[in-house]
Amino acid sequence: MSKIIKGTFSSLLSIGSFIAKKKLLVQEQGARFASQSELSSIFSRSNKGVLINGNDKRLSLKDSFEHLAVIAKPGSGKTTAFIIPSILELGSSDCSMIVNDPSGEVYQLTSGHLASKGFRIVRLCPEDLPSSSQFNPFAGLDARHTIEIEQICASIILSKYGSDKEPVWNEGAISILEVLSKCLAYSQPENLNLVELNSLVLRFGSDGTGLDEWVAENSINPFEPNDRSLWESWLGLTTSNEKMLSSYVTICKTALKQLNNQNIRELMRSDTLDLQNIRNEKTIIYLNFSESKQAYYQFIIDLFYVRFLSIVMDHKPSPGELDVFGFLDEMGNCYINDFNISINNVRKYRVSLSLVFQGISQLDDKYGHDKARAIKAGIGSFLIFRGGDLDTNTEFSKVIGDRALAQREHFTDIRKTYERMPLLAPEQLRTLGSNQAVFISSYKQPTIVDCMGYFEHGRYSRLSKKKPAPTSKGSVTLDFDTTLRL
Repeated sequence: MSKIIKGTFSSLLSIGSFIAKKKLLVQEQGARFASQSELSSIFSRSNKGVLINGNDKRLSLKDSFEHLAVIAKPGSGKTTAFIIPSILELGSSDCSMIVNDPSGEVYQLTSGHLASKGFRIVRLCPEDLPSSSQFNPFAGLDARHTIEIEQICASIILSKYGSDKEPVWNEGAISILEVLSKCLAYSQPENLNLVELNSLVLRFGSDGTGLDEWVAENSINPFEPNDRSLWESWLGLTTSNEKMLSSYVTICKTALKQLNNQNIRELMRSDTLDLQNIRNEKTIIYLNFSESKQAYYQFIIDLFYVRFLSIVMDHKPSPGELDVFGFLDEMGNCYINDFNISINNVRKYRVSLSLVFQGISQLDDKYGHDKARAIKAGIGSFLIFRGGDLDTNTEFSKVIGDRALAQREHFTDIRKTYERMPLLAPEQLRTLGSNQAVFISSYKQPTIVDCMGYFEHGRYSRLSKKKPAPTSKGSVTLDFDTTLRL
């Protein structure tokens, strides 16, 4: 054997011995990144769910129905590398989608392709009424739907005040809206809308006596003609402590004050949106509410989400009905009543929600600690982009976990020294690459994914250049009768 070969074998044996010794002396345990085989079980081009990285990492439908939270600051790439590519990819599927699209960019870049795939294109846009559908959250409801009416009334108040006030004040205001809404549902269901409801609240006066006769006449449920409970509720409210009653009414008026805006009245006096048909016809609904006026329009967005969740959870979908995907940007500004319950149940109804937050602490700010924990427990996966705040990065660094190094100085040592360190420290999450995001699953190992903007992807770039599609507005009825039977 030549000296060169002998020397090579000797070196290899020395290296192998060193590695083996190091492996025996230093053992790593705890958190780790997903292996290649584990990644293959999470992502696949052939999966039918949402597209995580704008290129080739697509979730299964099952994992998509477990929901996804995207944590991203403005400009971090969540729209260009996640929302737009996912929508363009889902355009080849039989499904429906809803998209919160404050800038209108997603509509401009995706509607042309989706229209070519047979989707009904719908917009809600109070600042562009000619191309906007109308949305009445009470659409399709009458005396048989008292629970749904109560949910909407609660959402009107809680969208504005959330958990800011003592429950007694919110509950009193909600009760007033419930009585007036149910009266409309019982006797004038064609007039059950927010414009009429606001008109009634404005006519309440100091003690409601001006509405007594109207409530008495319209408080009988046609399906339960002997039930006088609604009238009794009204009497109980209007004979409350004078200051408390005044506060209830003020809360109602404040929550509905945007209905004094002509564009909002026009948007919400009727309904051509047809949410009830979202499982039967491929549809994409773009919520185009101006970025600079999101706070002003927020109650409409919240009401839309409440009705959307109520409708898609009305019954378990049959195999012939469509899956539904939601891309809900600016979710940190929303207050969806009972969302801590809905998000844990809607997965059973073949609905995938991708919720976009600027920071995870937004959930605590909106819902309080306990409800925020329940909401996070209902989210199966998280996609973390760079630039997050300290609270977000610290929380997810803990979620990812620590790796532990157990070390002995010599083979014969009995005692080991242990060192713990985060697999990804908060500062590492904050300083991810501009094209990177961390994907965390509730029950799988984490991974760092390379992201690609739609404009960098040949196919998506071509699809995004199709001319924006005209919207489907349905038939609009504007013969609105503002005279109530008082």
